[in-house]
Amino acid sequence: MMVLAGVSTAEIQRHSAKIVLEDGVPLPEAPQITPGLTQWRLPACSILTVFGNGTVQYEVDLAARPEDPLTVDVCPIHIRLEGYRTTDATLRQDAVVVLKRLGVGQGSSISMTALKAPAQARKAYENGVAAMLRKKWDLAQTEFERAVAVYPEYAPAWSDLGEVLTSQSKPQEARAAWERALDADPKYLRPYQQLAKLALDEGRNEDALRVADRGVDLRPVEFPGIYYYDAVANYNLKNLDVAEKLARRAIALDFPREIPLAESLLGSVLAAKGDRQGAIEHLRRYLELSPKATDAADVEQLAEKLERGDPGSE
Repeated sequence: MMVLAGVSTAEIQRHSAKIVLEDGVPLPEAPQITPGLTQWRLPACSILTVFGNGTVQYEVDLAARPEDPLTVDVCPIHIRLEGYRTTDATLRQDAVVVLKRLGVGQGSSISMTALKAPAQARKAYENGVAAMLRKKWDLAQTEFERAVAVYPEYAPAWSDLGEVLTSQSKPQEARAAWERALDADPKYLRPYQQLAKLALDEGRNEDALRVADRGVDLRPVEFPGIYYYDAVANYNLKNLDVAEKLARRAIALDFPREIPLAESLLGSVLAAKGDRQGAIEHLRRYLELSPKATDAADVEQLAEKLERGDPGSE
């Protein structure tokens, strides 16, 4: 019998799983994958190969983990890939791990239009995503425009085109792109968030409320940002009860804690409603999550006023 490092081959199990990107484009490069440790501080598995299509081959040394003999294919890992969220995941035989793009509360959403995109449009879209991740805005814009020229119903390409246009300080063109994305696929969630944020940035609270409400009506669970922007619009329009409900929903869905501003917003809502202790709790939580935020000093000042019970702090 062939022996590897003093361990019989029966104790070393080889498996494969797959890592994919949420936007359906190929991996631009091999991600950095770090295996977790067993309770004896030994590597729980070994990564052998990461292929260009995202397939990962890995080995599990059963001798290093006798405490868990039944889960012979389990490999806890930490994944890093530029432009995407750092992810803790678990590989299992034939499992698929989805990496999500960086961005405040972007969430994940699949548009059926992407599944129907012809090869030429899909290739242009992939090139656009690669350029966007490298912040080559002109090239990204060219590629996304090529994708939608070939396939005008390509909702994700319109959505990302809007992001690129925003990065080039072209908000009106961005709005038009996001509206085209919703026209192409009204169930595609990301443009609702993008349009709501733009409307708020421009002081158009009613428009933000209208588009965010449409997104919330779809009951998204991976887009806490939609609830947050809807809450902001309602707060600005003095709809405090609705704003509180939406802010709490955003916080509940924001497992990665990517929208700490939802805590600050909820604190402001509760302060306006006269709930001093609730306001202090959420303002302090915001400061814990974002101690270096540009508005940290203002939030600290408000929290201190509430703690002192100063008149006018609510």
